[in-house]
Amino acid sequence: MKRKDISIVIVTYNVRKLLIDCLESIKNSNDTLSKEIFVVDNGDDDTYTYFENKKEYIYIKNKENLGFSKANNIALKKATGRYLLILNPDTKLKKNTLSIMYNFMQENKDIGLSTCPLYLPDKSLDKACRRNFPTIKSALGKIFFLSRISTKFEGYNINIDNRTQTDIDACSGAFMFARSEIFKGDKHHKKVSFFDEDFWAMGEDLDLCYRIKKSGWRITFYPKTSILHYKGASGGLKKSSRKLSSADMKTKRKWLKAYSDAMYIFYKKHYLKKHSKFTNFTVVIGIQIYYILKISKLVITKK
Repeated sequence: MKRKDISIVIVTYNVRKLLIDCLESIKNSNDTLSKEIFVVDNGDDDTYTYFENKKEYIYIKNKENLGFSKANNIALKKATGRYLLILNPDTKLKKNTLSIMYNFMQENKDIGLSTCPLYLPDKSLDKACRRNFPTIKSALGKIFFLSRISTKFEGYNINIDNRTQTDIDACSGAFMFARSEIFKGDKHHKKVSFFDEDFWAMGEDLDLCYRIKKSGWRITFYPKTSILHYKGASGGLKKSSRKLSSADMKTKRKWLKAYSDAMYIFYKKHYLKKHSKFTNFTVVIGIQIYYILKISKLVITKK
């Protein structure tokens, strides 16, 4: 069987309408690339009915919500494409997105992972699409909201012109255009494992990027195309997609918990042994305070 140019992996959770729009944007792509499209369904809505007679998709229905990492890994282990596109269901591609990103990767063999600008419905940039790895200062700035007070605590987001191509530390899991070799290894790079399943949702993209960079691959922000990202539709926490989300309070609480858990898992995995006990204690307490403040705001907003 001839190898596909791109394997597209979409993990979905109760966002049927957005998912269909996303798939339509792929279908309307202006390219001749061969594709296999995996849809891994973690949800409990009627999304499955859409795929009953859609043989052009590889549809996988999970019996329960396995989370983002585990669900992605199910498809990634089956994927055969030269390139792997990890894509969120609450996105829409431009007609030229796939061809532009594919050609860019073909021309730059030392780049293991690339992304493009992700724009929110209000046309502002989703800043998570180009990030630095967190430092203690930027992490505490975010946890204690100090970055809102002083620029000294910024640094997590990369503030450059949106039209500027640049190498970055990490991108958003909403759009990750990966070379398949990163998960196989070659003579210049060690094999990188798929998503760490300790991360239920959120943080897994940052962790994967950390390991890709550590293996010696470049990660690049390429602005010659862009996509629309409603962002956070599954969790129902983001202003950009709140009206489109069917998430109930239980789901929102679960996503908030996953976010704070992700902070701790990433810190423990990559930073804990590099810092003093006092610093570690401060960060852990900060994460707990951050979660309490966020969950309190959620409860108050509901009322």
